[in-house]
Amino acid sequence: MKFLVTGGVGFIGTNLIKALLKDGHEVVSIDNYSTGKKENEQEGCKYFKVDICDYKSFDAYIEDPDVVFHLAALPRIQPSFKYPLITFKTNVEGTMNLLDWCKKKNTPLVYAGSSSTHGGVYKNPYTFTKWQGEELCKLYSKVYSLQIAICRFYNVYGSYQLTEGEYCTVIGIFERKHKNNEALTITGDGEQRRDFTHVDDIVDG
Repeated sequence: MKFLVTGGVGFIGTNLIKALLKDGHEVVSIDNYSTGKKENEQEGCKYFKVDICDYKSFDAYIEDPDVVFHLAALPRIQPSFKYPLITFKTNVEGTMNLLDWCKKKNTPLVYAGSSSTHGGVYKNPYTFTKWQGEELCKLYSKVYSLQIAICRFYNVYGSYQLTEGEYCTVIGIFERKHKNNEALTITGDGEQRRDFTHVDDIVDG
């Protein structure tokens, strides 16, 4: 089968592409490389520097896939307070662009949602935009009969995760500090709980 992965040089996208290639599939990636890394590119996958907000570029780079895995997004809650406009443009407008393109091709889409929506969708721009993405998926499924699957990821960690910058996760921060023999920062009383999911389990799912 032929798969299109958006956000293919990102953390989860890289792991997914590795698994798809290992299973013998043909894979194409589009990514604007804003948070993903070129060194994450995997041999055997076709990579194109394309922004999901640039609808007109899709047909120029992408042949008809059998399934689209839509992982591209501006992630994380804290940066979304600082960059609400670009977060909305990427996560909502970009998702709608892709859905409309899939509608024309009648291509099934798997959407990467966020567990943060369970805590309330109006608490921050990131969560709101990921929820809006889910609602757009439901709309295109109901109105246009587009095949959609929505997955909500819970604090994913593992190979290729970011360990620096404002888009890295807490596990990425812990990994960096451990490698540098630095003390871990504990917020609050240290009794808080959070669900974490290894990226291999996400890919297997």
